[in-house]
Amino acid sequence: MIYEDLLIIFELFKYLSINRKEVFFLDIVYIDIRNWNFWYGEYGLCNKSCNDEVTIYLDKEQNIELGYFGITTKPSLEYLLKNEIDKVEDKEFYNEIESFLKSKDDIHYTYIYPRDDEDILRQVEHFAPTNEKEHKPTYIEMWTKLSDYWDINEIKKCVKVLVKEFLHEDVSNVEILGIPTFEETKKSYEEDYALYVK
Repeated sequence: MIYEDLLIIFELFKYLSINRKEVFFLDIVYIDIRNWNFWYGEYGLCNKSCNDEVTIYLDKEQNIELGYFGITTKPSLEYLLKNEIDKVEDKEFYNEIESFLKSKDDIHYTYIYPRDDEDILRQVEHFAPTNEKEHKPTYIEMWTKLSDYWDINEIKKCVKVLVKEFLHEDVSNVEILGIPTFEETKKSYEEDYALYVK
C-alpha cells in the first residue's frame, strides 16, 4: 500500500512539474553517487574525483527515481581532449567540448538521444529538450566550470542546479544516501583500485 501511495505522489509530482506556475513542492531530494572513486577522494585515499554520476530520488527508500545524470568538471574535460578523444574520429564530440571550454558559459548540458526503438523506451520522464523527432534524451551529462573536483558540498550544489534545470524545483536540502564508512572505502580502494594504478 505504501508503494502505491508513493506512485500516486510521483504522478502528482510529474503533473505539478508540467502544469504548475508557482506551486512549491520539493524541499529535499536524495541522491546516490555511483562511483567508488568519489569516496576514495572524499576520504583522502587519492585525488578527488572530477567526474561521476548521480541518481536523484524523491524518497529516502529510493522507490521513486527523479533523474540520473553524469556530472563532469573542467579538468576532466581538458584531460579528455588531451588524452582520450580523437580529434578526427570523434570530431563532433571533440568540438563540443572545445567550444564549451573556450566559451564564457559556466555550465553546458550534452544529450544522448534514442538511436533505436529500444532506446525510445528509455527516454527521461522529466523535462528535457527534444530532438527533431520529438524524442527526449536517454542520458544527460552536465559539464561545469563551477567546480574543479567533487566533494560532498560541490556535489550537493551541482544537484540543486540539476533539480532546478530539469525538475523545475528549488530544493534547499540534498541528502546523500549509502555513504560508506572509511573502513569500507579503504577496503574497496585496496582491493579494486590501488592494485591497478601507478
